[in-house]
Amino acid sequence: MPKTAPAAQLKKPITHLLAALTATCAAVGAAGVGAAATADATGYGPVNPALPLTAGPAMAQAALMVGGTTFPTLDSATMAAYTNTFAPNHINVPYPAQLRPFTDGDSLGQSVAAGVNSLLDLLANTYSAGQRLVVWGISQGALVLGAAQRVLAQDPSAPPPDALTFVRVADPAAAITGMLRFLPDLVLSELLNIDSALRTPPGDSQYNSIVITNEYDAFADWPDRPNLLAVTNALMGLFYRHGQTAVADLSDVPSDNVSTSVNAAGASTTTYLVPAPFLPLTQPLRDLGVAEHIVDRIDADLKPVIDSGYSRNTATSGSADTTAIADLGLNQVAQKRTAGLHPARPVSPPRTGAARLRPSSTSADRVAARPISVRGN
Repeated sequence: MPKTAPAAQLKKPITHLLAALTATCAAVGAAGVGAAATADATGYGPVNPALPLTAGPAMAQAALMVGGTTFPTLDSATMAAYTNTFAPNHINVPYPAQLRPFTDGDSLGQSVAAGVNSLLDLLANTYSAGQRLVVWGISQGALVLGAAQRVLAQDPSAPPPDALTFVRVADPAAAITGMLRFLPDLVLSELLNIDSALRTPPGDSQYNSIVITNEYDAFADWPDRPNLLAVTNALMGLFYRHGQTAVADLSDVPSDNVSTSVNAAGASTTTYLVPAPFLPLTQPLRDLGVAEHIVDRIDADLKPVIDSGYSRNTATSGSADTTAIADLGLNQVAQKRTAGLHPARPVSPPRTGAARLRPSSTSADRVAARPISVRGN
């Protein structure tokens, strides 16, 4: 198994545009949540005895875990608290996890390349014939996984296809909505210091993959048909929806939000889009104590416009009105809110067949979705 990643695959330093967004929530991107972990006598590390193994890859002995930006290592409690690792035993994959100039040290491209080498070294020393392992990564860690899958696809000595399952969480290169997909090649090569291939999923991998995306997380769920409200909501999602993907409950994901595809190598990719119980854009109002029914009413007006920023909602709505909603701006939203105050002003007739609204979130949902507290390394 090769110990180095090809240089042509992972290239040069960082976008001020993307890095500014990344710096805003770098710590949130792989934030740990407090939880107790018990020691494992096998030497694999912490054990999460409550984790249901039936939800993921069958009989996985351990998960090799790659953290996000500013988390070069994940401690035992953090790994045990993450709910979607699909294995009882956790092994941290150390790497720089840096994003110069907004962190010390390496650029994104250099950090990802170092992560690939660290992961391949650990895999070579951990895997033995007949084992089943999960390889898990969040945010920048998911980029490490995607690059490693490309390396392994060219390696005849790599573990067999049924030995590894890759779980990419909050992936900035997620299909269709990953933020990296929307950046120009020049930004990727000259500022981000990465090859343009890194912005797309590893399509030729021989290994099954699981992709977990929180709705409205700007890094993994950027609007592919953007409007002002959809973009602003997604940016707020960096704080409320990005790092929280690590503790998403996949058992609550509706079947319509789960899809599976099979590539030319015969490997499957199962994608979970975890619905948001609230709009990140208006969550600060809830945090400030604004009455729930008032925020719910605002959400009801904003959500159709925000959801029109994602082509997936057009595909499922069955109505031409959803496309029309994409042209709505803040002025039309304001008109709807004030129509009753200005009866003399002409108001367009109400639309029919607009995008279906999700029910208002429960108090429990909102508490569970609060930003994860950030701990220093």
